[in-house]
Amino acid sequence: MPPSPRATSRLRRALLGGALAAGTVAMIAGCLPSGGGSPTDPVGLPAGQPSAAVTTSSAATPGANAPAGPHGPGSPGGTPTATGPGTATSPATPTSPATPTGLATAAASSPGSPGSPPAPPATPAANSPAAPPAGGGSSASTPGGSSAALAAPLAGRIRPGTVYRGRATHYGADGGGNCMFDRLTDPAMPVVAMNEADYETARACGAYIEVTGPGGSTVVKVTDRCPECAPGDLDLSQPAFNRIAGGIPGQVNVTWRLVSPADVGAVGYRVKEGSSAYWLALQVRGHRNPIAALEVQVSGTWTSLPREMWNHFVAPQGLGPGPFTVRVTDIYGERLVHTVNLSPGTTQPVSGQFARR
Repeated sequence: MPPSPRATSRLRRALLGGALAAGTVAMIAGCLPSGGGSPTDPVGLPAGQPSAAVTTSSAATPGANAPAGPHGPGSPGGTPTATGPGTATSPATPTSPATPTGLATAAASSPGSPGSPPAPPATPAANSPAAPPAGGGSSASTPGGSSAALAAPLAGRIRPGTVYRGRATHYGADGGGNCMFDRLTDPAMPVVAMNEADYETARACGAYIEVTGPGGSTVVKVTDRCPECAPGDLDLSQPAFNRIAGGIPGQVNVTWRLVSPADVGAVGYRVKEGSSAYWLALQVRGHRNPIAALEVQVSGTWTSLPREMWNHFVAPQGLGPGPFTVRVTDIYGERLVHTVNLSPGTTQPVSGQFARR
Protein backbone atom coordinates (compact mmCIF):
# COMPACT_ATOMS: atom_id res chain seq x y z
CA MET A 1 0.00 0.00 0.00
CA PRO A 2 1.58 3.27 -1.05
CA PRO A 3 2.33 5.94 1.60
CA SER A 4 -0.09 8.73 1.99
CA PRO A 5 0.86 12.20 0.84
CA ARG A 6 1.13 13.41 4.48
CA ALA A 7 3.63 10.64 5.33
CA THR A 8 5.70 11.50 2.26
CA SER A 9 5.89 15.12 3.33
CA ARG A 10 7.09 14.20 6.84
CA LEU A 11 9.81 11.95 5.35
CA ARG A 12 11.06 14.71 3.10
CA ARG A 13 11.26 17.17 6.02
CA ALA A 14 13.18 14.62 8.09
CA LEU A 15 15.69 13.97 5.34
CA LEU A 16 16.10 17.71 4.71
CA GLY A 17 16.59 18.41 8.40
CA GLY A 18 19.26 15.73 8.63
CA ALA A 19 21.09 17.13 5.69
CA LEU A 20 20.97 20.62 7.14
CA ALA A 21 22.25 19.34 10.48
CA ALA A 22 25.08 17.48 8.78
CA GLY A 23 26.00 20.62 6.81
CA THR A 24 25.96 22.77 9.91
CA VAL A 25 28.23 20.36 11.75
CA ALA A 26 30.66 20.34 8.82
CA MET A 27 30.70 24.14 8.76
CA ILE A 28 31.37 24.34 12.49
CA ALA A 29 34.12 21.72 12.21
CA GLY A 30 35.78 23.71 9.44
CA CYS A 31 35.95 26.77 11.66
CA LEU A 32 37.69 25.00 14.50
CA PRO A 33 41.55 25.45 14.74
CA SER A 34 43.52 22.42 13.65
CA GLY A 35 45.78 22.67 16.72
CA GLY A 36 42.88 22.38 19.05
CA GLY A 37 43.25 25.92 20.40
CA SER A 38 40.39 28.05 21.57
CA PRO A 39 38.80 30.21 18.88
CA THR A 40 39.58 33.24 21.03
CA ASP A 41 43.33 32.49 21.16
CA PRO A 42 45.82 33.50 18.42
CA VAL A 43 46.92 30.71 16.10
CA GLY A 44 49.97 28.74 17.25
CA LEU A 45 49.96 30.03 20.86
CA PRO A 46 48.85 28.20 23.98
CA ALA A 47 45.56 29.29 25.37
CA GLY A 48 45.78 32.38 27.56
CA GLN A 49 48.98 33.73 25.92
CA PRO A 50 48.64 37.55 25.62
CA SER A 51 48.38 38.61 22.00
CA ALA A 52 50.80 41.52 22.61
CA ALA A 53 53.67 39.03 22.83
CA VAL A 54 53.72 38.64 19.08
CA THR A 55 52.67 42.16 18.16
CA THR A 56 55.56 43.68 16.16
CA SER A 57 56.05 47.31 15.24
CA SER A 58 57.85 48.50 12.15
CA ALA A 59 59.56 51.10 14.36
CA ALA A 60 61.20 48.47 16.55
CA THR A 61 63.33 46.91 13.83
CA PRO A 62 64.95 48.86 10.98
CA GLY A 63 63.71 47.67 7.61
CA ALA A 64 65.82 46.86 4.61
CA ASN A 65 65.09 50.28 3.14
CA ALA A 66 65.97 52.30 6.27
CA PRO A 67 67.81 55.55 5.38
CA ALA A 68 71.58 55.38 5.69
CA GLY A 69 73.16 57.98 7.99
CA PRO A 70 76.80 59.11 8.25
CA HIS A 71 77.68 56.03 10.29
CA GLY A 72 75.61 53.29 8.64
CA PRO A 73 71.91 52.40 8.60
CA GLY A 74 69.51 54.84 10.07
CA SER A 75 68.24 54.57 13.60
CA PRO A 76 64.96 52.80 14.34
CA GLY A 77 62.04 54.83 13.19
CA GLY A 78 64.32 57.50 11.72
CA THR A 79 65.12 58.94 15.14
CA PRO A 80 68.72 60.26 15.35
CA THR A 81 70.87 58.50 17.92
CA ALA A 82 73.62 60.55 19.61
CA THR A 83 77.09 59.15 18.99
CA GLY A 84 79.24 61.78 20.64
CA PRO A 85 79.43 65.52 21.31
CA GLY A 86 78.31 67.44 18.29
CA THR A 87 77.57 64.39 16.06
CA ALA A 88 74.48 62.33 15.36
CA THR A 89 73.26 59.82 12.85
CA SER A 90 71.20 61.40 10.10
CA PRO A 91 67.42 61.28 10.21
CA ALA A 92 65.42 60.29 7.14
CA THR A 93 66.33 63.54 5.37
CA PRO A 94 70.00 63.29 4.22
CA THR A 95 71.08 66.60 5.68
CA SER A 96 73.94 67.14 8.09
CA PRO A 97 72.92 67.57 11.75
CA ALA A 98 73.21 71.04 13.18
CA THR A 99 76.45 71.75 14.97
CA PRO A 100 75.92 72.87 18.60
CA THR A 101 77.42 76.27 19.40
CA GLY A 102 80.90 76.04 20.88
CA LEU A 103 81.68 72.54 19.59
CA ALA A 104 83.98 71.99 16.65
CA THR A 105 82.81 69.10 14.49
CA ALA A 106 85.08 68.95 11.50
CA ALA A 107 83.57 65.69 10.24
CA ALA A 108 79.93 66.60 10.71
CA SER A 109 79.48 68.05 7.24
CA SER A 110 81.04 65.08 5.42
CA PRO A 111 79.49 61.68 6.16
CA GLY A 112 82.10 59.01 6.69
CA SER A 113 82.09 55.48 5.38
CA PRO A 114 79.39 53.16 6.76
CA GLY A 115 80.40 51.68 10.07
CA SER A 116 83.20 54.17 10.72
CA PRO A 117 83.33 55.71 14.22
CA PRO A 118 82.39 59.38 14.58
CA ALA A 119 85.25 61.84 14.42
CA PRO A 120 86.02 63.29 17.88
CA PRO A 121 85.34 67.01 18.26
CA ALA A 122 88.31 69.32 18.04
CA THR A 123 89.44 70.34 21.51
CA PRO A 124 91.32 73.63 21.99
CA ALA A 125 94.54 73.49 23.94
CA ALA A 126 94.06 73.92 27.64
CA ASN A 127 96.38 76.91 27.78
CA SER A 128 95.22 78.63 24.62
CA PRO A 129 93.80 82.14 25.03
CA ALA A 130 90.52 83.12 23.44
CA ALA A 131 90.44 82.97 19.66
CA PRO A 132 91.91 86.12 18.15
CA PRO A 133 90.05 88.22 15.62
CA ALA A 134 90.02 87.20 11.99
CA GLY A 135 93.28 87.62 10.13
CA GLY A 136 95.47 85.05 11.81
CA GLY A 137 96.75 84.39 15.29
CA SER A 138 100.08 83.88 16.95
CA SER A 139 100.87 80.82 18.97
CA ALA A 140 100.28 81.73 22.59
CA SER A 141 99.60 80.40 26.06
CA THR A 142 98.26 81.96 29.21
CA PRO A 143 100.06 80.87 32.40
CA GLY A 144 97.79 80.40 35.38
CA GLY A 145 94.49 80.69 33.51
CA SER A 146 92.76 83.73 32.05
CA SER A 147 92.62 86.03 35.09
CA ALA A 148 95.43 88.17 33.71
CA ALA A 149 93.56 88.74 30.44
CA LEU A 150 90.40 89.64 32.35
CA ALA A 151 92.34 92.33 34.21
CA ALA A 152 92.80 94.17 30.90
CA PRO A 153 89.28 94.36 29.45
CA LEU A 154 90.32 96.73 26.65
CA ALA A 155 93.27 94.68 25.41
CA GLY A 156 93.35 93.65 21.77
CA ARG A 157 95.41 90.82 20.35
CA ILE A 158 98.35 91.46 22.68
CA ARG A 159 97.17 90.69 26.20
CA PRO A 160 98.97 90.81 29.53
CA GLY A 161 99.83 87.47 31.08
CA THR A 162 99.94 85.75 27.66
CA VAL A 163 103.14 84.29 26.20
CA TYR A 164 103.42 84.40 22.41
CA ARG A 165 105.71 82.32 20.20
CA GLY A 166 107.27 83.09 16.85
CA ARG A 167 110.49 83.69 14.96
CA ALA A 168 112.71 86.73 15.34
CA THR A 169 114.76 88.36 12.60
CA HIS A 170 116.60 91.71 12.58
CA TYR A 171 116.87 94.87 10.49
CA GLY A 172 118.38 98.34 10.65
CA ALA A 173 115.74 99.87 12.90
CA ASP A 174 116.19 103.49 13.97
CA GLY A 175 113.09 103.96 16.15
CA GLY A 176 110.99 105.50 13.36
CA GLY A 177 108.66 103.56 11.10
CA ASN A 178 104.91 103.14 10.90
CA CYS A 179 104.33 104.25 14.49
CA MET A 180 105.80 107.64 13.51
CA PHE A 181 107.85 108.12 16.64
CA ASP A 182 111.01 110.20 16.52
CA ARG A 183 114.24 108.51 15.50
CA LEU A 184 116.35 107.16 18.31
CA THR A 185 118.83 109.42 19.99
CA ASP A 186 120.48 106.29 21.40
CA PRO A 187 121.16 103.78 18.59
CA ALA A 188 121.63 101.01 21.17
CA MET A 189 118.05 101.33 22.43
CA PRO A 190 116.24 98.07 21.56
CA VAL A 191 113.11 98.41 19.40
CA VAL A 192 110.98 96.06 17.33
CA ALA A 193 108.72 95.96 14.29
CA MET A 194 105.57 93.99 15.13
CA ASN A 195 104.04 91.53 12.70
CA GLU A 196 101.04 92.78 10.71
CA ALA A 197 98.35 90.87 12.63
CA ASP A 198 99.57 91.80 16.12
CA TYR A 199 100.32 95.38 15.03
CA GLU A 200 96.53 95.65 14.89
CA THR A 201 96.08 99.04 13.20
CA ALA A 202 98.79 100.65 15.37
CA ARG A 203 97.27 99.36 18.60
CA ALA A 204 100.66 97.82 19.46
CA CYS A 205 102.56 101.08 18.96
CA GLY A 206 104.44 102.19 22.06
CA ALA A 207 103.90 98.88 23.86
CA TYR A 208 106.81 97.25 25.66
CA ILE A 209 107.40 93.53 25.27
CA GLU A 210 109.97 91.20 26.77
CA VAL A 211 111.55 88.93 24.16
CA THR A 212 113.33 85.70 25.15
CA GLY A 213 115.57 83.74 22.80
CA PRO A 214 118.41 81.18 22.96
CA GLY A 215 120.80 83.79 24.38
CA GLY A 216 118.65 85.58 26.95
CA SER A 217 115.93 88.20 27.29
CA THR A 218 115.52 91.90 26.59
CA VAL A 219 112.72 94.48 26.72
CA VAL A 220 111.93 96.28 23.46
CA LYS A 221 109.52 99.01 22.43
CA VAL A 222 107.18 98.58 19.44
CA THR A 223 107.97 101.39 16.97
CA ASP A 224 107.27 99.83 13.57
CA ARG A 225 105.29 97.19 11.71
CA CYS A 226 106.51 94.20 9.69
CA PRO A 227 103.96 93.52 6.90
CA GLU A 228 105.69 90.35 5.72
CA CYS A 229 106.01 88.79 9.19
CA ALA A 230 103.67 85.97 10.19
CA PRO A 231 101.51 86.28 13.33
CA GLY A 232 103.76 85.94 16.39
CA ASP A 233 106.94 86.89 14.52
CA LEU A 234 109.15 89.89 15.34
CA ASP A 235 111.68 91.95 13.41
CA LEU A 236 114.12 93.27 15.99
CA SER A 237 116.67 96.03 15.84
CA GLN A 238 120.20 94.67 15.55
CA PRO A 239 121.14 95.45 19.18
CA ALA A 240 118.02 93.70 20.45
CA PHE A 241 118.61 90.64 18.27
CA ASN A 242 122.21 90.36 19.47
CA ARG A 243 121.02 90.25 23.08
CA ILE A 244 118.67 87.30 22.63
CA ALA A 245 120.08 85.27 19.72
CA GLY A 246 123.03 83.69 21.53
CA GLY A 247 125.29 84.16 18.53
CA ILE A 248 122.91 82.44 16.08
CA PRO A 249 122.74 84.44 12.84
CA GLY A 250 119.69 85.22 10.75
CA GLN A 251 116.66 84.14 12.75
CA VAL A 252 115.83 82.36 16.00
CA ASN A 253 112.75 81.02 17.74
CA VAL A 254 111.54 83.29 20.53
CA THR A 255 108.80 83.81 23.06
CA TRP A 256 107.52 87.23 24.03
CA ARG A 257 105.05 88.84 26.38
CA LEU A 258 103.66 92.27 27.23
CA VAL A 259 105.34 94.10 30.13
CA SER A 260 104.73 97.33 32.05
CA PRO A 261 108.21 98.78 32.70
CA ALA A 262 109.37 101.26 35.27
CA ASP A 263 111.06 104.61 34.62
CA VAL A 264 109.46 105.54 31.32
CA GLY A 265 108.89 109.21 32.18
CA ALA A 266 105.65 111.11 31.66
CA VAL A 267 103.04 110.96 28.93
CA GLY A 268 103.17 113.48 26.07
CA TYR A 269 101.05 114.45 23.04
CA ARG A 270 102.20 115.07 19.50
CA VAL A 271 100.03 117.39 17.37
CA LYS A 272 100.72 116.40 13.79
CA GLU A 273 101.90 118.86 11.19
CA GLY A 274 99.00 120.21 9.17
CA SER A 275 96.54 120.06 12.05
CA SER A 276 94.08 122.93 12.20
CA ALA A 277 90.61 123.81 13.39
CA TYR A 278 89.32 121.78 10.42
CA TRP A 279 91.52 118.69 10.63
CA LEU A 280 93.22 117.30 13.73
CA ALA A 281 95.60 114.40 14.36
CA LEU A 282 96.90 113.61 17.86
CA GLN A 283 99.45 111.04 18.96
CA VAL A 284 100.12 109.78 22.50
CA ARG A 285 103.76 109.29 23.42
CA GLY A 286 105.72 108.02 26.41
CA HIS A 287 102.89 105.79 27.71
CA ARG A 288 103.82 102.84 29.91
CA ASN A 289 100.92 100.63 28.81
CA PRO A 290 99.27 100.22 25.39
CA ILE A 291 96.65 102.86 24.57
CA ALA A 292 93.11 101.60 23.96
CA ALA A 293 91.28 104.88 23.25
CA LEU A 294 91.60 108.64 22.93
CA GLU A 295 88.65 110.98 23.41
CA VAL A 296 88.20 114.73 23.17
CA GLN A 297 85.57 116.64 25.09
CA VAL A 298 83.26 118.46 22.67
CA SER A 299 80.42 120.57 24.11
CA GLY A 300 80.56 118.59 27.33
CA THR A 301 80.50 115.19 25.61
CA TRP A 302 83.43 112.80 25.20
CA THR A 303 83.98 112.04 21.52
CA SER A 304 86.17 109.06 20.60
CA LEU A 305 88.62 109.57 17.74
CA PRO A 306 89.49 106.66 15.41
CA ARG A 307 93.07 105.44 15.28
CA GLU A 308 94.86 105.27 11.96
CA MET A 309 97.52 102.82 10.81
CA TRP A 310 100.15 105.55 11.25
CA ASN A 311 99.42 105.78 15.00
CA HIS A 312 97.46 109.00 15.20
CA PHE A 313 93.93 109.61 16.45
CA VAL A 314 92.17 111.71 13.84
CA ALA A 315 89.22 114.12 13.74
CA PRO A 316 88.67 114.42 9.95
CA GLN A 317 86.51 117.55 10.27
CA GLY A 318 88.58 119.11 13.03
CA LEU A 319 87.44 120.15 16.50
CA GLY A 320 87.87 123.89 16.38
CA PRO A 321 90.76 126.09 17.46
CA GLY A 322 91.43 124.38 20.79
CA PRO A 323 92.74 124.02 23.39
CA PHE A 324 91.32 120.51 23.78
CA THR A 325 90.48 118.48 26.84
CA VAL A 326 91.81 115.02 25.98
CA ARG A 327 91.19 111.74 27.80
CA VAL A 328 93.33 108.67 27.09
CA THR A 329 92.58 105.15 28.33
CA ASP A 330 95.02 102.25 28.55
CA ILE A 331 94.12 98.58 28.06
CA TYR A 332 93.55 98.17 31.80
CA GLY A 333 90.86 100.85 31.78
CA GLU A 334 92.90 103.54 33.57
CA ARG A 335 92.27 107.08 32.31
CA LEU A 336 94.34 110.25 32.18
CA VAL A 337 92.91 113.68 31.34
CA HIS A 338 95.05 116.53 29.96
CA THR A 339 94.78 119.81 28.10
CA VAL A 340 96.39 119.90 24.65
CA ASN A 341 96.92 123.06 22.60
CA LEU A 342 96.50 123.27 18.85
CA SER A 343 100.19 123.68 18.05
CA PRO A 344 100.96 121.68 14.89
CA GLY A 345 104.31 119.94 14.72
CA THR A 346 104.95 120.06 18.48
CA THR A 347 105.17 117.45 21.22
CA GLN A 348 103.59 118.69 24.43
CA PRO A 349 104.76 117.06 27.67
CA VAL A 350 102.21 116.70 30.45
CA SER A 351 102.28 115.33 33.96
CA GLY A 352 101.06 111.89 34.86
CA GLN A 353 101.61 108.32 33.79
CA PHE A 354 99.66 105.05 33.80
CA ALA A 355 100.21 102.74 36.73
CA ARG A 356 102.71 99.93 36.45
CA ARG A 357 101.03 96.53 36.11
